[in-house]
Amino acid sequence: MDMKPIKVSSKPEKCPKCGGKVLDVLYGMPMGEAVEAYERGELILGGCCIRVDEEGNSLMPDWQCKKCNAQFIEE
Repeated sequence: MDMKPIKVSSKPEKCPKCGGKVLDVLYGMPMGEAVEAYERGELILGGCCIRVDEEGNSLMPDWQCKKCNAQFIEE
């Protein structure tokens, strides 16, 4: 999935597109509690490769909707 994240000032309470639950996206190797939270459907695993723009700002989403997969990044 390669969609551009929606810029927001803070984590949305619920997805503005579909009303679904918005979860934190975790990057890197998940361990212990993070694996358990993922298995319970409480967070999204974002992988280990981080993309940045020309200025070094992350292009990776901070949050993602569990229902419609809309992605959000803190501006």
